[in-house]
Amino acid sequence: MALTVGTFNLNNLFDRWNFAGAVDALAQGTSSVPATYTFDDEHRRRLQLDSRGRLLVAKKPEDTNRVAERLLAADVDVWVVQEVENADVLREFNRDHLNGAYPHLMVIDGNDSTRFIDIGVLSRRPLGGVTSYQRAFHPEVPDRPIFSRDLVEAEILDARGRKVLTVFGTHLKSKFVDFTVEDPVAAAEEAQLLRTRQADMIMRIIAQRTSTRQRFLLCGDMNDTPDSPALASFQKAGLVNALLTPTEIGTVTTSVTLPANPAWTSTFKASGQPRAFDLIDQIWLSPSLAPRLREAFIGRRRKLERDGTDHDPAWICLDL
Repeated sequence: MALTVGTFNLNNLFDRWNFAGAVDALAQGTSSVPATYTFDDEHRRRLQLDSRGRLLVAKKPEDTNRVAERLLAADVDVWVVQEVENADVLREFNRDHLNGAYPHLMVIDGNDSTRFIDIGVLSRRPLGGVTSYQRAFHPEVPDRPIFSRDLVEAEILDARGRKVLTVFGTHLKSKFVDFTVEDPVAAAEEAQLLRTRQADMIMRIIAQRTSTRQRFLLCGDMNDTPDSPALASFQKAGLVNALLTPTEIGTVTTSVTLPANPAWTSTFKASGQPRAFDLIDQIWLSPSLAPRLREAFIGRRRKLERDGTDHDPAWICLDL
């Protein structure tokens, strides 16, 4: 049986109305839509804002459409997706943009209290048990959950309800450092330490939940490269990087010289620095699953900076 599994950061798939725009329109006067706004609860006067105080709104329709096009073009059985606000928006996205291609889906609200982005699963195959590890605590940080978003475990079933694969999906701490912080170097080091502990905690949980004989994979937006010190625990535990030699699907339209190695899903150009091309969206296989890897792919963007999202999807074909 062939099974395709992929990871894709959808980049802020929010279910938001642009309230600011609506209020501005009403303030200009209208005879067709009378409205009265009453705030009885002082704590409910503020609309949903991100950590910078900006109103959270839905993606532009053209961006949502493009993300859907890219996802459908890959024709993958199971997607682990990141940056989804809630289950409702993923259901709406599947219904209105994916033509209901994925009858089995889930999103569990995680720990992100600044951007409200969660991990979801879109699947053509039935889902069995789904577990969130958002309440996991690392022994070195016992006073708060270690995952700033989540680690999710999902069982993929066959038509008879038998488990064929266990998938772990995550979204690790970003390297982003706000330019307003007093000590950006210390902030970057703190973020790397958190990423390292998150990766370590993932392997602790996987070790408790599986054995070396079981077929499972770990995927998601790791926000670091496979060979980084922060992710060293993955290889130390025997996991195999499934995206060492991926096949590119699609072509980037750009005058920028692209790397010879196609193993990248994200690109960034820091001021005064050469452009970086990094494989931060990753798929890791258990030792018993690795021999079942048939092919690996990365769906290449059309525009270099952003093509509906600033990530490229990665997926693999397994012979189960």
